[in-house]
Amino acid sequence: MVWLVEILLVAIGGATGATLRVLLTIAAATHLRVPFWIGIMVVNIVGCLLIGIAAAILASADAADLPLVRWIDTVLPTNSAGVTDTKLILLTGLLGGFTTFSTAMLDTWVLWRSGHVVKSIISLVGTPIAAIAALAIGLAWGGGA
Repeated sequence: MVWLVEILLVAIGGATGATLRVLLTIAAATHLRVPFWIGIMVVNIVGCLLIGIAAAILASADAADLPLVRWIDTVLPTNSAGVTDTKLILLTGLLGGFTTFSTAMLDTWVLWRSGHVVKSIISLVGTPIAAIAALAIGLAWGGGA
């Protein structure tokens, strides 16, 4: 029965992350008037930064003492440590649902096929380079991992 709770943790986090991704992409297109593909690049870069920070913090020796981790460990009926449950919710669920590489690659393909060759190349090359840089910064800011 514990595995069911763990699956639900990932599902809740994933649904929340995916919803945040859509809201951010819509907000960027509506309020900043940027094309959809730039919004998706921003989401992927921000997601990589956040997952780097969270992964580094949760990998630290003090992670079990974090208030969020202690709270999750208290309220969830699983046999795993609070850090493991927190990773399921935040890393696998929330940030996994928030980042959109599969969507980004599909949109890059659509740009290419619709004749926007330069935009598709910028998306294809710019997203992973900036995302890896953001991940490295996030890991450093989170305490290194």
